[in-house]
Amino acid sequence: MKKIILSCLLALIVLSAFKLTDGPNPLVGRWENTRLFQGSKMSLIGNFKSDGTYSGFINKKAFVTGKYQMKHDTLYIDDSTCGAGYTGIYQVQFFGQDSLKFHVIRDTCQGRREGTDNFLFRKLK
Repeated sequence: MKKIILSCLLALIVLSAFKLTDGPNPLVGRWENTRLFQGSKMSLIGNFKSDGTYSGFINKKAFVTGKYQMKHDTLYIDDSTCGAGYTGIYQVQFFGQDSLKFHVIRDTCQGRREGTDNFLFRKLK
């Protein structure tokens, strides 16, 4: 009986440590931040697709494409403006299902960091 209980307990520990799937990616969709930049209203939209690619738009004009990966609440992101090998790492803080903030963990790409770090983005429908 002790062996069965210990086996079940060990199985639970292993399964909780190595989750089989992370479930649906909550980042998939279009997210917008609006702010004032040099006295004018600016809209920054990130369109994150389920295939691990994304594109960015400033005032509805495309300016960046890249790849990303979500691991739990951590975003790993590469793009064409920063160059290959410059992966940014961000903690993503979700507020319900309709808004989020990116918090830089490490990113050597100044433009990407300044455009995303600690700004509130709302999900577009």
